[in-house]
Amino acid sequence: MDKKDYKKFYLIREDVLPESVVKTLKIKEVLKNDPSLSIFEAVKQFDLSRSAFYKYRDTIFPIDEKMESTREFTLILYVNDIVGMLAEVLNTLSSLSLSVLTIHQSIPMESRATITLSLDAKGTNLEIDDVMEALRVIDHVSKVELISMTI
Repeated sequence: MDKKDYKKFYLIREDVLPESVVKTLKIKEVLKNDPSLSIFEAVKQFDLSRSAFYKYRDTIFPIDEKMESTREFTLILYVNDIVGMLAEVLNTLSSLSLSVLTIHQSIPMESRATITLSLDAKGTNLEIDDVMEALRVIDHVSKVELISMTI
């Protein structure tokens, strides 16, 4: 592959995106829901120039939209090392109808460990944020991060 053909991707929270990019996402959603609406009408509705819309429309998309066909992603959990921690995480995933593709638990150091999970979410309509929040609220889970996803 030619180096200039390579495109690098980033996961960015919506609240730190420039306003024009957020508006582009909203316009794409409106156009998806109402195919009779013209691009001109949609950009006018959100007070965005057509050139800005065209600049971003093919380069920005919600993670969950790309996961409609492939619903695999990998999370890392930072946990306290207590008996039954892994079982509690797995029970939560099972209750969410998620399948575990791979799992790795690190050797605990100073009563802390990490659990890395590759998950398949085909059995659920949950968004990644919903899964992460369900894991965050488990006692002794201090942090949950998305580290990869299949697009």
